[in-house]
Amino acid sequence: MVSVVELRRVFSEWRTRLQRVHDILNPPSWNKDQWRQFAQGVTILVIDHGRSWANESRSYWDLRWQLREGGELIAQVEHLPRERTTLVVAQQGGFAEGAESYTWLWAEFDCEGEWARDPYWVDGTWKEALYTLLMPLQRQANFYLVAPAKTPDALVQGALPSSVTPELGWTA
Repeated sequence: MVSVVELRRVFSEWRTRLQRVHDILNPPSWNKDQWRQFAQGVTILVIDHGRSWANESRSYWDLRWQLREGGELIAQVEHLPRERTTLVVAQQGGFAEGAESYTWLWAEFDCEGEWARDPYWVDGTWKEALYTLLMPLQRQANFYLVAPAKTPDALVQGALPSSVTPELGWTA
């Protein structure tokens, strides 16, 4: 005969498991301000660690990671001084094989760090992958990124190396 206490324990464990499944299938969504803070953090990460170059008055940064499922996650920043800063996060290869790329995030900021236009984003595992890079203690928990990837030389061919660190006027 099963005791009442043991039955309560089993029900409690299953309730916890079902709650976890529910939380995974229905993750909390971020509001526009939280996406802005995240996109600004990723922008600063790319500027600090990406390969840079300049064309005329524009500066560019490119940072890439190999994905565990194949392909690359690419984050690129374009900075036009005293006008705007644009961040694009896209994937090439992996499930996007056959397409040129799959855009996960497109964010454009004005000089004050506010949205210059409506952002575009797709919620997905890429967000958690980059979040682990923004939170140094979480790096060992990353399951999506394999290793850094090199920016193709053809992308920066003919451009001048950029030593510009932009004065963004905002911080994440």
